[in-house]
Amino acid sequence: MRTVFFNLPRLTILIMMVIMVGGIGAMFSLGRQEDPTLIERYGFVLTILPGADAERMEALVTEPVEAALMELPEVDEVHSVSRPGVSQVSIQVREDLSESEVDDAWTLIRQKVDSARAKFPPGTSTPVVHRQYVGAATLVVGFVWEGEGDPPLAVMRRMALNLEDRFQRLPGTELTDLFGVPAEEVRVVVDPEKLSAAGLSMRQAAALIGSADSKTPAGTLRSDGGNVGLEVGGEFDNISRIRSVPLIQRPDGSAVRVSDVAVVQKGFEDPPVRMAFENNKRTMLVGAYISENQRVDKWAKTAHALVDDFAMDAPPGLRIETVFDQSVYTNERLNGLAKNLLMSAGIVFLVLFFTMGWRSALVVGAAIPLTVALVLILFKVFGNPLHQMSVTGLVISLGLLIDNAIVVVDDFDQMRARGASRLGAIDKCLRHLFAPLAASTLTTALAFAPIAMLPGGAGEFIGMIGLSVIYSITASFLISVTVIPAMAGWFDRTRGWETGEPKRPRRWWRDGVSVDFISDGYRATIEAVLRFPPLGIILGVAPAVVGFWLVGQLPSQFFPQTERDQFQVSMQLPPEASLTDTIASTKHATELIEAMDGVKSVTWVLGEPSPRVYYNVINNTEGVQGFAAGWVQLDDNRRTHQIVAKVQSEMRDAFPGARVLALPFEQGPPADAPIEFTILGDDFDTLGRLGDEARTILAQTPGVTYTVASLELGAPTVSLKADEAATALAGERLTQIASDMNAELEGVRAGSVVEGTEELPVMVIAPDDRRGSLSDLRAMTIGNGTPLSALGSMSLDPKTAVVSRQDGERVNQILAFLDPYTLPAPVFADFQKRLAASNFHLPQGYRISIGGEAENSGEAIGNLAGVGIPLVLVMAGAIMLVFNSFRMMLLILTTGFLSLGLAFFGVWLFNLPFGFNAIIGGLGLLGIAINSSIVVLSLLRSSPEAMADDVIAQREIVVDATRHIVATTLTTMGGFVPILLTGDSFWMPLAAGISGGVAGSALLALYFTPAVFRIMTLKPIRRAFGWRPAPAE
Repeated sequence: MRTVFFNLPRLTILIMMVIMVGGIGAMFSLGRQEDPTLIERYGFVLTILPGADAERMEALVTEPVEAALMELPEVDEVHSVSRPGVSQVSIQVREDLSESEVDDAWTLIRQKVDSARAKFPPGTSTPVVHRQYVGAATLVVGFVWEGEGDPPLAVMRRMALNLEDRFQRLPGTELTDLFGVPAEEVRVVVDPEKLSAAGLSMRQAAALIGSADSKTPAGTLRSDGGNVGLEVGGEFDNISRIRSVPLIQRPDGSAVRVSDVAVVQKGFEDPPVRMAFENNKRTMLVGAYISENQRVDKWAKTAHALVDDFAMDAPPGLRIETVFDQSVYTNERLNGLAKNLLMSAGIVFLVLFFTMGWRSALVVGAAIPLTVALVLILFKVFGNPLHQMSVTGLVISLGLLIDNAIVVVDDFDQMRARGASRLGAIDKCLRHLFAPLAASTLTTALAFAPIAMLPGGAGEFIGMIGLSVIYSITASFLISVTVIPAMAGWFDRTRGWETGEPKRPRRWWRDGVSVDFISDGYRATIEAVLRFPPLGIILGVAPAVVGFWLVGQLPSQFFPQTERDQFQVSMQLPPEASLTDTIASTKHATELIEAMDGVKSVTWVLGEPSPRVYYNVINNTEGVQGFAAGWVQLDDNRRTHQIVAKVQSEMRDAFPGARVLALPFEQGPPADAPIEFTILGDDFDTLGRLGDEARTILAQTPGVTYTVASLELGAPTVSLKADEAATALAGERLTQIASDMNAELEGVRAGSVVEGTEELPVMVIAPDDRRGSLSDLRAMTIGNGTPLSALGSMSLDPKTAVVSRQDGERVNQILAFLDPYTLPAPVFADFQKRLAASNFHLPQGYRISIGGEAENSGEAIGNLAGVGIPLVLVMAGAIMLVFNSFRMMLLILTTGFLSLGLAFFGVWLFNLPFGFNAIIGGLGLLGIAINSSIVVLSLLRSSPEAMADDVIAQREIVVDATRHIVATTLTTMGGFVPILLTGDSFWMPLAAGISGGVAGSALLALYFTPAVFRIMTLKPIRRAFGWRPAPAE
């Protein structure tokens, strides 16, 4: 059975062809995207109650929603923000739930939110549960007005809706979104004097108008001939219908109609609450997101053709352009990784050529395309798309996937040199190598399994690396014990002992490079270590200890920033800011940014989150007119490093009263800020005081640019202290006064008009000139025409502007933002020292929780340990079963642990921060580093002379194993050379760590492992009593 592939060459060639064709087919049909798609664990519930202050929103809306959500065990965290008129409850579903379980959780969340509606006060909007798509937009198209005069908003809006509809019908589209598109509505602008003269309030008029919009069924007429549905006609189908609605019917038959007291017109919400600008030109954006396992390049090509065709009908002055295209970044990323893969393959082949000769290099090199093709087939079978993580996993494993083939070919070559036939060499080689190769493959798979099984956002982001490596080494093992031995037999040369010719001289291109004096010197060092084992132990332990010490001197970083020709910008003005203030500020900011070299465009979205042009950008800020976010497009990746710090500095100087952030996009799971410091307690004043103290210390910490407190106190609010007796004389109650004021200032909905498939709300509201000043407010009349000024006094009082809560408790969350490219860990450590040295003291009943990068990093490492420790124990059990020796298992695991110190030495050597990728690399290294020791111990234990403490036999076994250990070490390191040369900040810690650890593992396998093995077989106590090993037969 072991020689069947050698004996049946046609079958073997057919299998190879099937694998290659299948791999090529999979490569062209697999889905492609820039980054992994994360499970939609994040979302929020948005509820509106016009006119309510922040504390009332907290008590009447936020608390019922929170209480309902916290009953669900599937919900991990609940954060809420209550602002005047707006409640936003953010939700995070538990990280240990699978994708299907998360889907079920969102169904339960919607049910719970619906049940909480019964506790809402009248006038509260229907809560909207928004489950956030976590991932970058595939395509963002902008409608940019470049013509003279005011932009034709109605035309732009209609075209944006039409394009959105076309995107939705495009195969592969999962969802679409609009940005900066104003809401259209039918506005009934009432003249307050005329309405008061008619004896009606704004609220009463809205109720009368709404009651005329009949859209309800009137039952069913049942008869023997069948059932017929009934309805009362009268729904609003046009503006004329609304104008003709009677408000008061007089005894003489005349009526006061809507047109007598109001102007009815179709328009946009006023004042507007959302806008978008590109390079200070009014813009509307349409974003499209494709579903999983789609080829983003093919979808984008179809979408571009659709947009080009659509743009043909654009009116003069309106430019329709693609402002973001994910396929450009996906193709650039995957093409770069493909080049790295080819470069790695070339380096690996050169290493094989110089260490093993051309024949062996060809045979072993054949394992690369076969294994990669088999991995692509596995990707297709299990539905894994191609993205930077899956392809990088292939690059990482390129050096590993030929390790098994090197061992097999080298062992075959040695057996042939000793006189075995081709068939006999294959049979004997596989007989004694199958178990060790299976063990090394299993241990490597177990080492990368925690990465593949890591839960949470970090696992979803980086887990595909582990899965790719597991696929690769498993496929490599299958190829190495089937096809590779057969090819080694076919390509092997005729040996001199088979023809009776004398042994040919060694040639480097045929047998690999070998320098006699180096070989002799190396053999002498091996013998010295075997004769004096403590020397080998010192050689193995000392560098590892130095590596462990050096890593403690490195700064830590969870995930680094990405290298991209874009960076993100955001602006937060004071709570009282209007959209007009935000427009002025973003226009000034755009002018400053455009003046810098390399800037192609600046895009802002005001009053709502901007399109996600990077996968982990999550912003839930809705309904805040003083908020704006967007991105800056540059001409080159390197330009971001050059100007982002300058932009941040100039924005701080230009907008001293606002928070303006310019930051590169960061990889890894999303976080609100690099440093989060949350104070939990009950009293607003105490929370505010503690937050101010913490912010003062943070502001003094080097590297911190802005600090933000989620609790905002002292917002100016006009309070009417009405006299209840005077109010009763006016024919009103206090609650009715509030409703009347809210109706006149904010408007009140009174039915809707259906136009095609769109429903336009009918809003009854006062004219703009009655809603802009305090004098207008004083002159407002209620009830029987009594002005508000006659009901009581008005004053400007400070009120709570924003109330934030976490899991049902009031909190003051302090966010700290840092200078671009500043490592958060050292800044946070400095802040903690300053905090401890200050007079900061928590009263009883208050506590602190830490978030940001520290929390994400701690959770990810904890999850990794929770998955990794059991698998390391399984790995230990597998090694013990293979060797049937507890001592050998301990020795192998010790070499793996020592190699970690050498890996950390590699990270220090490249002056890199110690981050999550370095930890991931160390965990994967644990399975790679022990493979060489497994091979050496297997050969030593299979030799009776070595087990009998024959130093010369032990030396020769180690020397014979050296070639394939050096070859596997150099090929593994060669696979990482392209990553090290490109200097990618994301992959450098992982590549440097594994490269250093693998190099160290070779030294451990050749010096440390034989030295400890000699001590284990020396048996000094038994020798003292006269025991001697039996001579070999």
